[in-house]
Amino acid sequence: MFFCGWLTLGILWFVGALAPDPEGSPRDPRWMLAPVAIVAVMLVLGIFGARPTPVLGLDGEALQDSVGNSLLGVGQDSCDAEPGGAWRCWRYDVGYSSVVTYRVKADWKGCWHAVLEGRPTASNPKRRSGCVSLVNYVF
Repeated sequence: MFFCGWLTLGILWFVGALAPDPEGSPRDPRWMLAPVAIVAVMLVLGIFGARPTPVLGLDGEALQDSVGNSLLGVGQDSCDAEPGGAWRCWRYDVGYSSVVTYRVKADWKGCWHAVLEGRPTASNPKRRSGCVSLVNYVF
Protein backbone atom coordinates (compact mmCIF):
# COMPACT_ATOMS: atom_id res chain seq x y z
CA MET A 1 0.00 0.00 0.00
CA PHE A 2 2.83 2.39 0.90
CA PHE A 3 4.64 1.61 -2.34
CA CYS A 4 1.55 2.32 -4.46
CA GLY A 5 1.02 5.69 -2.81
CA TRP A 6 4.70 6.57 -3.02
CA LEU A 7 4.84 5.66 -6.70
CA THR A 8 1.61 7.50 -7.56
CA LEU A 9 2.49 10.67 -5.67
CA GLY A 10 6.06 10.51 -6.97
CA ILE A 11 4.83 10.42 -10.55
CA LEU A 12 2.42 13.27 -9.86
CA TRP A 13 5.24 15.30 -8.34
CA PHE A 14 7.35 14.79 -11.50
CA VAL A 15 4.46 15.89 -13.70
CA GLY A 16 3.88 18.99 -11.57
CA ALA A 17 7.56 19.86 -11.33
CA LEU A 18 8.06 19.56 -15.06
CA ALA A 19 4.84 21.27 -16.09
CA PRO A 20 5.51 24.41 -18.07
CA ASP A 21 5.12 27.73 -16.34
CA PRO A 22 2.10 29.48 -17.89
CA GLU A 23 3.90 32.84 -17.88
CA GLY A 24 7.35 31.56 -18.76
CA SER A 25 9.02 30.34 -21.87
CA PRO A 26 8.18 26.83 -23.14
CA ARG A 27 10.45 24.01 -21.95
CA ASP A 28 12.39 21.62 -24.08
CA PRO A 29 10.34 18.39 -24.41
CA ARG A 30 13.44 16.32 -23.62
CA TRP A 31 13.01 17.32 -19.94
CA MET A 32 10.27 14.74 -19.69
CA LEU A 33 12.79 11.96 -20.41
CA ALA A 34 14.46 12.37 -17.00
CA PRO A 35 11.45 11.38 -14.87
CA VAL A 36 10.49 8.60 -17.27
CA ALA A 37 14.04 7.21 -17.06
CA ILE A 38 14.05 7.47 -13.25
CA VAL A 39 10.71 5.66 -12.96
CA ALA A 40 11.91 2.97 -15.40
CA VAL A 41 15.15 2.44 -13.44
CA MET A 42 13.22 2.25 -10.15
CA LEU A 43 10.84 -0.29 -11.65
CA VAL A 44 13.66 -2.47 -13.01
CA LEU A 45 15.56 -2.34 -9.69
CA GLY A 46 12.38 -3.18 -7.78
CA ILE A 47 11.66 -6.20 -9.95
CA PHE A 48 15.29 -7.33 -9.68
CA GLY A 49 15.24 -6.97 -5.89
CA ALA A 50 12.04 -8.98 -5.60
CA ARG A 51 12.95 -11.74 -8.07
CA PRO A 52 16.72 -11.86 -8.77
CA THR A 53 16.87 -15.61 -9.46
CA PRO A 54 16.37 -15.43 -13.26
CA VAL A 55 19.47 -13.21 -13.44
CA LEU A 56 21.64 -14.62 -10.63
CA GLY A 57 20.55 -18.25 -10.78
CA LEU A 58 19.35 -20.34 -7.85
CA ASP A 59 21.95 -21.66 -5.45
CA GLY A 60 21.65 -23.66 -2.25
CA GLU A 61 22.82 -20.85 0.02
CA ALA A 62 20.19 -18.33 -1.09
CA LEU A 63 17.49 -20.99 -0.96
CA GLN A 64 18.55 -22.06 2.55
CA ASP A 65 18.44 -18.44 3.67
CA SER A 66 14.92 -18.09 2.29
CA VAL A 67 13.51 -21.42 3.54
CA GLY A 68 15.39 -21.77 6.82
CA ASN A 69 15.70 -19.51 9.80
CA SER A 70 19.32 -18.94 10.72
CA LEU A 71 20.84 -18.76 14.18
CA LEU A 72 23.74 -16.32 13.71
CA GLY A 73 25.55 -18.47 11.20
CA VAL A 74 25.15 -21.72 13.18
CA GLY A 75 23.84 -24.73 11.30
CA GLN A 76 23.52 -25.56 7.65
CA ASP A 77 24.72 -22.91 5.21
CA SER A 78 23.27 -24.44 2.08
CA CYS A 79 20.45 -26.64 0.87
CA ASP A 80 21.51 -29.91 -0.72
CA ALA A 81 20.53 -30.52 -4.33
CA GLU A 82 18.72 -33.80 -4.97
CA PRO A 83 17.96 -35.67 -8.18
CA GLY A 84 14.97 -34.39 -10.11
CA GLY A 85 15.55 -30.72 -9.35
CA ALA A 86 14.47 -30.89 -5.70
CA TRP A 87 16.42 -29.52 -2.72
CA ARG A 88 16.72 -30.59 0.91
CA CYS A 89 16.72 -27.64 3.31
CA TRP A 90 16.74 -27.31 7.10
CA ARG A 91 14.87 -25.11 9.53
CA TYR A 92 15.09 -24.71 13.32
CA ASP A 93 12.00 -25.21 15.44
CA VAL A 94 10.68 -22.35 17.59
CA GLY A 95 12.98 -23.04 20.55
CA TYR A 96 16.04 -23.59 18.32
CA SER A 97 16.39 -26.97 20.01
CA SER A 98 16.10 -29.16 16.94
CA VAL A 99 16.22 -29.03 13.17
CA VAL A 100 13.50 -30.15 10.79
CA THR A 101 14.02 -31.06 7.16
CA TYR A 102 12.00 -29.77 4.23
CA ARG A 103 11.98 -31.10 0.67
CA VAL A 104 11.84 -28.02 -1.55
CA LYS A 105 10.98 -27.51 -5.21
CA ALA A 106 11.74 -24.12 -6.75
CA ASP A 107 10.69 -22.63 -10.08
CA TRP A 108 12.62 -20.41 -12.49
CA LYS A 109 11.56 -17.23 -10.62
CA GLY A 110 13.01 -18.47 -7.33
CA CYS A 111 9.62 -19.16 -5.75
CA TRP A 112 9.56 -22.38 -3.78
CA HIS A 113 7.17 -24.86 -2.19
CA ALA A 114 8.42 -26.96 0.73
CA VAL A 115 7.00 -30.11 2.29
CA LEU A 116 8.06 -31.16 5.78
CA GLU A 117 9.71 -34.55 6.09
CA GLY A 118 8.32 -35.71 9.41
CA ARG A 119 5.48 -34.78 11.70
CA PRO A 120 4.16 -31.21 11.51
CA THR A 121 3.93 -29.00 14.59
CA ALA A 122 2.45 -25.58 15.25
CA SER A 123 5.76 -23.89 14.44
CA ASN A 124 6.66 -26.16 11.53
CA PRO A 125 3.66 -26.74 9.29
CA LYS A 126 3.56 -29.53 6.72
CA ARG A 127 3.80 -27.06 3.83
CA ARG A 128 5.62 -23.75 3.40
CA SER A 129 6.10 -21.51 0.42
CA GLY A 130 7.94 -18.32 -0.44
CA CYS A 131 10.32 -16.69 -2.89
CA VAL A 132 14.04 -15.99 -2.85
CA SER A 133 14.73 -12.24 -2.84
CA LEU A 134 17.88 -10.16 -3.22
CA VAL A 135 18.23 -10.06 0.58
CA ASN A 136 18.77 -13.83 0.55
CA TYR A 137 21.71 -13.45 -1.83
CA VAL A 138 23.31 -10.51 -0.01
CA PHE A 139 23.02 -11.60 3.62
